[in-house]
Amino acid sequence: MHANRTKRAAERPAEIKVSFSPAVKAAFADLAAAVHFSEHFDSGMRRELQEWAAGKELTAHSVILALPTLAGETFRHIQATGDARAQEAWDEISSQIAEKGFTLSSTPGRSK
Repeated sequence: MHANRTKRAAERPAEIKVSFSPAVKAAFADLAAAVHFSEHFDSGMRRELQEWAAGKELTAHSVILALPTLAGETFRHIQATGDARAQEAWDEISSQIAEKGFTLSSTPGRSK
């Protein structure tokens, strides 16, 4: 059991792959569609959101860094526009992620 703890402690977020469920990817796509023409949503984050919806390979590190920014951009858009579609998409993302909407796996052979 000690070896397992040591192995887990040695894993880095950049070495852990995150795969979102089809339902989460669909919710990302719904959000991307809702904010597509928004002047209140960062264009770089919009591209990232579209890549997540398309199933881009992600690491825990990239998700941990981007998810708060995605939330901030979404809330900024909703506050500025009152966009109910974006709110519904965000609620679905939150709900689906909480309901086993992702899997984690190690990326073997990745250099440190």
